[in-house]
Amino acid sequence: MKIKTLTTYNVYNYGASLQAYALMTYLSQLGHDVEIINYQPEYLTRKYNYKWVNPESKMSRYALTRVVYRILKFLQRQTTLANKRLFDNFTHHMLHETTQLYHTFDELQKNPPEADAYIVGSDQIWNIFYEAGRDPVFYLEFVDSGKRISYAASFSYIDIDEENCERIARSLSKFDAVSVREYHGIDILRTMGIDGTWVLDPVFLLSVDEWKKLMKPMNETNEPYLLIYDFEGNNELKNFAIKYAKDKGLKMYSISDRAYQTRYADKHFTKTGPCEFISLIYHCSAFVSNSFHGTAFSIMFHKPFYVFGRNRHKVNSRMESLLSMFELSNRYIHSAGDYIGEQISEIDWVKIESMKSRFLNRSETFIQMALTES
Repeated sequence: MKIKTLTTYNVYNYGASLQAYALMTYLSQLGHDVEIINYQPEYLTRKYNYKWVNPESKMSRYALTRVVYRILKFLQRQTTLANKRLFDNFTHHMLHETTQLYHTFDELQKNPPEADAYIVGSDQIWNIFYEAGRDPVFYLEFVDSGKRISYAASFSYIDIDEENCERIARSLSKFDAVSVREYHGIDILRTMGIDGTWVLDPVFLLSVDEWKKLMKPMNETNEPYLLIYDFEGNNELKNFAIKYAKDKGLKMYSISDRAYQTRYADKHFTKTGPCEFISLIYHCSAFVSNSFHGTAFSIMFHKPFYVFGRNRHKVNSRMESLLSMFELSNRYIHSAGDYIGEQISEIDWVKIESMKSRFLNRSETFIQMALTES
């Protein structure tokens, strides 16, 4: 079967790249001819242009502040070029993209890539607070013929206003099969009168051995370390990590976000593409983060992990759903005081594997039935 997948993947984000790779690879292993639709709308690409200034920001009000902002942005970008190249290499060598590049809904509607089935997902493609969640492309409105399927699509936010609910419901009513990544997504679908299935994120569709084939060695000294991946410079996360590393006798390594460095760590990894990201998690002794996909890989790799919420609390529903799925809600940490020695119980990995197997079977069954049912 010829399948085209659709997601936000070329956005220099570890989870976005790896979930796109996982779904593409899994479907290919089933014997299908799979390509990712190379859809790069302006709202996803403009932020990588140092000349672009958000018109709603304070920086856009005056010509001088716009010039200063652009200069600073240009200089900052010079420090992340190596990291960007690793992502570009992964995208163009590991992901099978359509040769046709699309920038708009109109371009896709006028000349859609041919396929027997179109699968949209995963990640926050239906998050209405992002432009992708309001883009008809991610509701497959450009499709004239062929199956319309969603796999592990995410609304991310719990609350959706009535107008968007009605719009989304009209689009999803045309789908042959719908699945979402979070349990609250099932409730949202139910209010729309849409049947849905709660499935695993695509990264779980590949085995640990398959992920190991992608890994690049990063820790030359082989010293045990606590890995930190902090999107926001969370002080509670910082204090927790320091206490934990001291208690366990671990070095502190950090994957530094492009806009933020974890300055209290012993070692910073700024040149980390998707392959380096999973390698650092696989080889760590423990993981502390506010990253959804970092947490997902920690679960797969059997790593003790601790999760902090993001400042935008509604986004945290996706993390809460993942932890609930594996009965690991106690790993959600609110402050450094939540860690006192061995207060948090160890993870029963045998139990986790049993649950993962059950959810994996549900996820694989959903894909099989969605592709085969008439």
